[in-house]
Amino acid sequence: MYVVVVGMGEVGRYVTQVLQGEQHDVVAIDSDPQALARVSERADVATLAGYGASLDLLRKARAQEADLVVAVTNSDEVNLLAALASKHLGARRTIARLQGKEYSDSAEGIQYGMLGIDVVVNPRILVAQEMAKIARSHGALDVLGLAGNRIEVVHLELPARSRVLHKPLSSLSLPEQTLVAAVVRDRELFVPGGADVLLPGDRVYAVGRAGHMEAVEEQFCGGREAARVCIVGGGVVGEALARLLAPFGVQVLVIEKDRVAAERLAVALPKVTVVQGDGTNLTLLEEEQVGDYDLFCAVAHEDEVNLMSGLLAKRVGTRRTVCLAHRPDYMGIYRKLGIDVVLSPRQTASDHILKWVRQTELKSLTILEGGQAEILELEATARSRVVGTPIKRLNFPRGAILGAVISRGLARVPRGDDVINPGDTVVVLTTASTRSQVERLFRRRML
Repeated sequence: MYVVVVGMGEVGRYVTQVLQGEQHDVVAIDSDPQALARVSERADVATLAGYGASLDLLRKARAQEADLVVAVTNSDEVNLLAALASKHLGARRTIARLQGKEYSDSAEGIQYGMLGIDVVVNPRILVAQEMAKIARSHGALDVLGLAGNRIEVVHLELPARSRVLHKPLSSLSLPEQTLVAAVVRDRELFVPGGADVLLPGDRVYAVGRAGHMEAVEEQFCGGREAARVCIVGGGVVGEALARLLAPFGVQVLVIEKDRVAAERLAVALPKVTVVQGDGTNLTLLEEEQVGDYDLFCAVAHEDEVNLMSGLLAKRVGTRRTVCLAHRPDYMGIYRKLGIDVVLSPRQTASDHILKWVRQTELKSLTILEGGQAEILELEATARSRVVGTPIKRLNFPRGAILGAVISRGLARVPRGDDVINPGDTVVVLTTASTRSQVERLFRRRML
């Protein structure tokens, strides 16, 4: 695949390195020669310096021949123009990242066909949506929806009081239509077997049919849905999160430092309490009784504000904290300091863009643990190896697990005697090292 990436910030660099590592032909564009030098140090790609929306520069990059053009500069306007210009030149598909709300009315964070651009991604809205799912979960660190939200993957961290500790997985009475797909221990992800036991501090990825996962969360973590949520930061993420939570009867408090922005939010969100103040002010947090809240979300523009306010919320007694880390390399530091959930808009943007890069091969792809594992949605074709054979006889590679099958619109967690039929969608969690073996099972056999 021939790909042009416009913008060599953190998202552009990451996407470029992944694509080059998968042997795609990539051209990197940025107005800063130093940014191009940094990406050249880590990836063997062609580079062009200049204005990313310039027709002349895009022609030099052969955008007219590109299978995909990805526009991810820090300017929404440049991204829009670069994607539109590339489409005009003849690029097959274009993706643009937009971070403001001026061009988007979508609460989903993804728009298709906007102004002729194939996919427009707003990572800040997507992050807000992730936080809303966490708030409505019973202790999950993250909740992923697959197969049209008929299948869910919940990410859980096991507390010392968890009822599932020190027992073989085969002995656990898991809720119907659910399974444990992966475990992360000491930062290493593995696909467990029936004899493996879970330990305090393990992080677990559980897969199951939507509507069944709350029981898993309660069994593993003993948590409850957040009834009161405090949000520090009233920007795009904070406002979107408040809008998503308010209709569910959640009591929402937004703390916004800028007076004008706070006044605007108070008018725009009549069901939400808005306080003008500094989220890193311990006295303010105590006055607003933030320690009594179920969930604290720090979503300001500055990473330092998010980390400090999150730590102060922990100090005053908030049960769970979620922080934005605009720089993904900060995420590990946040977790070491005690922040429960750390999300990065830039990482979210990268993951969604890579899904669309691989659409020619898969229905969807979700990256876990910085690339240690992936969740694939694959369609079983009539002549693929997985069709017509009981699952227990498929010799699935160690390091992969078949999590769900969607057949004729109905989703189920399969058992050993189940058979996959042509046209079924199959959800597989696989480690990076076994992905190629999994994909071979889904390729058409030659006659």
